[in-house]
Amino acid sequence: MLIPVLQELKAQGCRISVLGLTTAIDPLQAAGFEPLGFRHLLTAEDERAYEHGIRLAEEMQANGNPVPLEETIAYLGLSYTDLEERFGTENAEQQYRTQGRRAFLPLNPLRRAFDQMKPDVLLTTNSPRAELASVKVARERGIPSVSMVSLFGLQIADIIADRVCIPFEATIPQLTTRGVDPGTLVITGHPSFDCAADVLNQESAGIEWRRKHSINNDTPLALYAMQPGINEQSALIEASLTQALIQNPQLRIAVRKHPNHRDADVQNVINRLGSAALNASEHTLGTVLHACDVLVTHHSTVGIKAALIGKQVAFFNLENDISVYGLPLDEYDWASFSTTVETGASALASIKREAFSQQRVRGSQIRQAWNCDGRSHYRIAQTVLQALESRTTKHVA
Repeated sequence: MLIPVLQELKAQGCRISVLGLTTAIDPLQAAGFEPLGFRHLLTAEDERAYEHGIRLAEEMQANGNPVPLEETIAYLGLSYTDLEERFGTENAEQQYRTQGRRAFLPLNPLRRAFDQMKPDVLLTTNSPRAELASVKVARERGIPSVSMVSLFGLQIADIIADRVCIPFEATIPQLTTRGVDPGTLVITGHPSFDCAADVLNQESAGIEWRRKHSINNDTPLALYAMQPGINEQSALIEASLTQALIQNPQLRIAVRKHPNHRDADVQNVINRLGSAALNASEHTLGTVLHACDVLVTHHSTVGIKAALIGKQVAFFNLENDISVYGLPLDEYDWASFSTTVETGASALASIKREAFSQQRVRGSQIRQAWNCDGRSHYRIAQTVLQALESRTTKHVA
């Protein structure tokens, strides 16, 4: 989602340095950028970090981690060593044991990155860990920062950027109630929402996909967008799907894996759901979105794309707090929200087929309200340039 903004900034004369983490590396390189990775931050003196990285990477690689081993070792090793340096050996071990990578806040590695890149302004997302660490380091050094809020606003209370780009007006109360200064908020739209254009106008492909998979026109179809690293939420979703099939035997379920999943992961889900389930991982997203009636997820960008073309979305979470999504779930009758198997199964079992005309109207309303005009990247870039006004150079990190 950063790439369109970076391309706009580059076109306006900015020198761009990118810290590209995990699965972002390949898309950044394909777009013509040369991302710095954690592996570029390792030095010959980081023997302890390397040892930690080797140890911690073994499990991830065994589980089919798609990130290059060298990068995985560097990220885990430097982040764990930073955790030890800040909390001590025993506390670091306890935090990692209970929280996993969520315990990381790699401040020292990000300080190294800033030393190498020497940015005049920071642009980042509201994702946790390295992104949050980068904002904290920028603040330490008096460097202005701009954060892009993507989908779900809860984490933003910890992202203390000087300017916060938000997708739509309805996000404001979600963030201000969590202590975010309203004066820092700038309504820009979001590139992830603009890119819904790549899944528009594919209704005929969706119809053909259903025909190919012997799904009748009046049969409701749920598309489950899997996500990694959320075992409890995934268990809630999959148990709800199982119960929904009992309540509505006509329901079919298409399962789509996340890029970080192995083929075996999606097959395991299909096996648990039985003959009503099928694999939708090998087809284009636009095709399977248009084929389905409801998108089932915890907090996936696929859910947003589904909403933007007028599909219904079933969100699942462990806590009864809709505001964690930073989304107006109550507008346009597009979403349900479940925290238990009972409510989730009921919502999914009651899904009915809708006319494409009804979905087109809903999608158009949502795209208009969410500033999906293809210009969000320009507005965000302008916000970054405003942060640079007091600087004599244009170097964005």
